[in-house]
Amino acid sequence: MFPKELEDIFSKFDEDDFDLYITRADFSGDNFITDFTLNVQDINERGGISQNWTIKVAGHRKNHVSFDFADFMQITDDHPLLWEFTDTQCQLYFTGQCKDTAKLFFDLYATHKRLFGKHQCFNISFGEETPYFKPFQYSNGLLTQGSKKLMEKYADCLKQNGLDFTIVGERPAKYWDGEQYILESQDLKVLFLGDTYIIAKGFSFVQQDENSR
Repeated sequence: MFPKELEDIFSKFDEDDFDLYITRADFSGDNFITDFTLNVQDINERGGISQNWTIKVAGHRKNHVSFDFADFMQITDDHPLLWEFTDTQCQLYFTGQCKDTAKLFFDLYATHKRLFGKHQCFNISFGEETPYFKPFQYSNGLLTQGSKKLMEKYADCLKQNGLDFTIVGERPAKYWDGEQYILESQDLKVLFLGDTYIIAKGFSFVQQDENSR
């Protein structure tokens, strides 16, 4: 999925031998464009390498851009970040009494962290007990909503904490194209560059200058 020039570097050098960092992210036009620099250390007196690249993003859906140094780049079509766009969307309801809400919250958080790492915030909040609100004070209710695969992971946490669950409202993922909601594409990919991720239909790479050694 990467140009041969990048593939050669990634195959010949260890991650400790090079670093990448984004220098520009441009949202001003119809397409999302970002520039990055790749530097390789001088290994065994072979000379260092410095390359500047532009990534042109086609069918952009979502991104989080970090300008910190990175030591890897990857493109994949199989990652939980894609479920928001490629999986059935639904709602997760719980039934029963939760005896230990702190443990349930931790189990849900740990599940989310294992799937998404630092790339997506955990957005289930039980709130604090007050004179007017007590978490899980009722024997049933809506826990959260999202992709079916994620809801099934959360449902396992409910079961492990003595609660039953129901998944309802299943519907295909859609997005707004500026005029109407249309079915989401199933061929989306996610590009990782360290802490940066970009979800889109495709990525094209253009080298801005020749290798310098």
